[in-house]
Amino acid sequence: MKLAAEEIKACCAAAYSSPAARFLLGDSFHPGGAALTSRLVRALRVGPGDVVVDVGCGPGMSALQLARKTGCEVIGVDLAPPAVSDDPRVRFIRGDAEALPLDNASVDGALCECALCTFPDKDAAVGELARVLRPGARVAPPT
Repeated sequence: MKLAAEEIKACCAAAYSSPAARFLLGDSFHPGGAALTSRLVRALRVGPGDVVVDVGCGPGMSALQLARKTGCEVIGVDLAPPAVSDDPRVRFIRGDAEALPLDNASVDGALCECALCTFPDKDAAVGELARVLRPGARVAPPT
């Protein structure tokens, strides 16, 4: 039986947004935790006035950490229902990494922490990251 990409994406989104995933993976949803996020945040070299997209943001812990450490604005994108933010610099939207709901050249940086491996069409996801980045923008190395 072969599953279509949309079915795989829906399955991943449901699994990762479940209470079981939260129990097994903790709040950060990646093995490096806050320490890995801090390293990636430094690599982005962003600050107040910059906009960064966090693709495959999950529950949003990295997006919140990024905004709080740098003062930048963060847009968290995930297929699962959007997380809720108490930080006015962070907003979460539902979207597909392979068709980001963002304008061309609209962000100063991108974070895709421990999520690229879950996208069925990795080339499309990387192409979308490139499309939304402004000239001179940085991507935190995908993990």
